[in-house]
Amino acid sequence: MKSTVHFEHVSKKYQLGLTRTSLPSVVSGWVRNSLQGGSRQLNKDKTFWALRDVSFELKQGESLALVGSNGAGKTTILKLLANITKPTSGKIEVNGQLSALIELGAGFHPDLTGRENIYLNGTILGLSRKQVADRFDEIVEFSELGRFIDTPVKRYSSGMTVRLGFAVASCMEPQILLVDEVLAVGDASFQQKCMSRIRSLINNNGTSIIFVSHNFYLVQAVCSSALYLEKGQVKFRGETNEVIERYEHDLHQARALKFESQDHKPGDDEASDLEITKVEVSDPGGTVLENLPNKQPAQIQIHYNAYKPMGKAHVSVFIRRSDGLTVCMMRTKLDDYEVYLEQGQGIISLHLEPLQLTTGTYFAEAWFLNESDSMAIIPKGGRSAWFSVKGSALSYADDSGIFEPNTRWSHHFDLLTSSNGSGFKKHTSNSAQVELRQD
Repeated sequence: MKSTVHFEHVSKKYQLGLTRTSLPSVVSGWVRNSLQGGSRQLNKDKTFWALRDVSFELKQGESLALVGSNGAGKTTILKLLANITKPTSGKIEVNGQLSALIELGAGFHPDLTGRENIYLNGTILGLSRKQVADRFDEIVEFSELGRFIDTPVKRYSSGMTVRLGFAVASCMEPQILLVDEVLAVGDASFQQKCMSRIRSLINNNGTSIIFVSHNFYLVQAVCSSALYLEKGQVKFRGETNEVIERYEHDLHQARALKFESQDHKPGDDEASDLEITKVEVSDPGGTVLENLPNKQPAQIQIHYNAYKPMGKAHVSVFIRRSDGLTVCMMRTKLDDYEVYLEQGQGIISLHLEPLQLTTGTYFAEAWFLNESDSMAIIPKGGRSAWFSVKGSALSYADDSGIFEPNTRWSHHFDLLTSSNGSGFKKHTSNSAQVELRQD
């Protein structure tokens, strides 16, 4: 299988504060540094390495997620691949037609209509006018913007712009597709549509996908492998589940260090007065299993740090499937369970008896809400690692639903038989009473 993307020891350096690279600006900067004593330390402080010695390879039909915090270098990789910027060092090879959806509205001229921008983008991608025309109806149908296709793009909402951008990028049938965080702007139904389209490109067209998103259910649903970046360097690469778990483990450790730090003073930062440090899904004994049996009990544990007394609160827990579907929501208010938050560390446990989910991959998400259960009192909810459920039914791809209720079957039947054509006999069975009647 041929390689479509090859990164070999790639680094990218930026000079902070440098907005222009013309000769006069470079000379003036040199003069300014000379007058300030030419401090090497000053120049060093203005150097920012967005990427350092990054290497990876992507083959035809493979999908790769880039995972990491803001500033880790994910978007820089996409911009290098899209030839928006050049590497400081290293070698990049891109084999095949590339289509990118990196920034909202990128490649669109605001004064041109949706129709005109489709033809413009097709030309930029190297397609002839006839090739664009052959795909035009498919693009409009996918974007669901038929009524607005002759409206200038500057009048589009952000969601409409994403719809058109993704439709153009994916319907041109690229060999390599780059997708950044922009899908987060679209609504849930459009995200599902995009995921189906991406799967189709991978399975039917052999398209290679590089995908960036902080929405891990999208990452899980789209990508088979992932690259974990930290401060511009590769920290870990592996299957998507493993990379996400590694990334979230590091986040949990950072939060624990914050709690142990003596520098933190309760009330210094209102957003930090309460935080969820970890959400775990396990068996009743607290053991996190590779596969949770769907007919056995399970529990969701919400670990939190309260840096000051918070008083009465409520908790909401969501279970979401890997395709983004919200399977269920559970709330302390609906169950008349009262929660009082004192200063310190705590664990709130939700017991599921039994679990009852169908076979598949899920995660749990938890939020703290105010006393009236109307508003979140933390800026960010907590989510568990992906967990798998093993049951008798197949996964959602086979239309088996989302849960298996506790069931009990019964069967009553009437059996009609004739005797020599003259009438009916009445029989009694061990399992059911059979009543025979004359026609």
